[in-house]
Amino acid sequence: MLTSLSVKNYALIEDLNINFSNGFTVITGETGSGKSILIKSMELITGKRADLSLIRSGCKECIIIANFEYNNPKITEFLNRFSIPLEDNIILIRRTIELSGKSKAFINDTQVSLSVLSGLGQLLIDFHNQEERHSLLNLEFQLEILDSRVDQIKFLITKCSILQSKVRRLEAHLETLNMSEIDRLRKIDLYSFQIKEIQEAKLRIGEDKELEEDLPKLKNAEKIVDLSKEVVSILYSCENATLSSILKVKKNIEAINSYGVDASEALSLIEQAYYQSEEVYREIELILSKTKLEPEVLDRSMERLEVIKKLKKKYGSTIEAILEYKSKIEEELNSLNDYQENSSKVKEELLKEKDSLIKICEIISEKRKKVALDFKKLVQEKLLELEIKNAIFDIKFDKKEPSENGFDEIEFMFCANKGEKILPLKNTASGGELSRVLLAIDLASQIKSDQTTVFDEIDTGTSGRVGDKIGEKLFELSSKKQVFVITHLAQVSAFAKTHIKIYKEIEKSRTYTKAIVLNNEEHIEEIAKMISGKNVTDSALKHAKDLISLSRRSQ
Repeated sequence: MLTSLSVKNYALIEDLNINFSNGFTVITGETGSGKSILIKSMELITGKRADLSLIRSGCKECIIIANFEYNNPKITEFLNRFSIPLEDNIILIRRTIELSGKSKAFINDTQVSLSVLSGLGQLLIDFHNQEERHSLLNLEFQLEILDSRVDQIKFLITKCSILQSKVRRLEAHLETLNMSEIDRLRKIDLYSFQIKEIQEAKLRIGEDKELEEDLPKLKNAEKIVDLSKEVVSILYSCENATLSSILKVKKNIEAINSYGVDASEALSLIEQAYYQSEEVYREIELILSKTKLEPEVLDRSMERLEVIKKLKKKYGSTIEAILEYKSKIEEELNSLNDYQENSSKVKEELLKEKDSLIKICEIISEKRKKVALDFKKLVQEKLLELEIKNAIFDIKFDKKEPSENGFDEIEFMFCANKGEKILPLKNTASGGELSRVLLAIDLASQIKSDQTTVFDEIDTGTSGRVGDKIGEKLFELSSKKQVFVITHLAQVSAFAKTHIKIYKEIEKSRTYTKAIVLNNEEHIEEIAKMISGKNVTDSALKHAKDLISLSRRSQ
């Protein structure tokens, strides 16, 4: 749901900040006050292309910021797909549109393209107006709506998806087996050569790392020997060897100590120096004894590393990967050599899995068709309640190739007028009528969503009793999702949990669009104005209170 919106320098808005609540929110105001500007701001934050002429006069850019809360796995999956940080089920969107035409969009402080913002926007807000394409007109979403009413549908779809994956894998395997004789022989020859090449190398896991560790020692053996001999000479065997010099120093310090001067600390340090130097000598002697000049071993190691390097380039980046590749092509080689027998087995298994897939698709389709009868009836009832008389709602079923979700291809069909041809919903209804049809479908759906739905012009051409029905149904829908409605009808506004008034003010010869969230008294007064005009009468106030009272009673 949308929790807050900040708009700066857009059309008549200089600086507007609104916090929103869940449930049913109405947006009202006089014609031209800026209600549509608020909706257009929401559209921009969900990825719609910007009209630069709507940047406020005298400003270089407009900035729109919105906060959303969500609990939708699809949104989490979307954010992960584009490596956008997850922030405790909160989404912060910021969009900047410059007069130069540049546009920047950020989701949780990560810059994204307009197409990515648009993709997320479709999951966050569904706009029901004449200009937008509604999610309810999407065939995949129509199927999702129908499936929301089918018992055990998740289990059945999962089973169907697993079977479909098996069928695809077996078809691919069979295609490989049924290759031409020339291709088969070529592959046998190639795999045989590759297996032989890897086998002859007699690879051992970890061998490459051992060789890489030993190679510097083998390459520099002569230098290691020369340096070690020099250290041994300096410490022990040269004319002024370090160990001999330290012993001499030690004797002199002992003499100083015997003459009454406390040189015990110096004596302790020189003894430590002697023992440490002696330890160094032993360690270097050990290194010297172990280091051998072995040019043949060096050559063999370098040749071995070159062999491993060559195999890595051809078959895998590690010895483990090379050996895994060998196991894989050994299986494929066996399959190619026994292709006739394997082909028969795969065909038999494929037919079996296809049969299972068709059966599960038939079960899913039967359940969907059964549910569709009740769903059509329920939508029809909702349409009548919204005063769309003589309307016909139907669901067309077509059959496609089996896929992860069955073989049904469905489409919602609609006819507004008796005697006319029933057509796909997207090609028939329009404007406020379409919004009311979509409202009826949304109400009949069992999908609960944290997606925000925005209705504009849903009450166009209606009044009185119809408006009361629309308000009641919008409030009913708001129990499942956050709902925003731009309305001119008092009957619709009476059902609102939250009432936002949009108005204009002129300050220093400039016009500003502003918004206020009305308290209960202001809510009553605004509805009274919608009934009687600017001059609010006592009867209008009473009528407004009665409308609110009646709406609460029906809730």
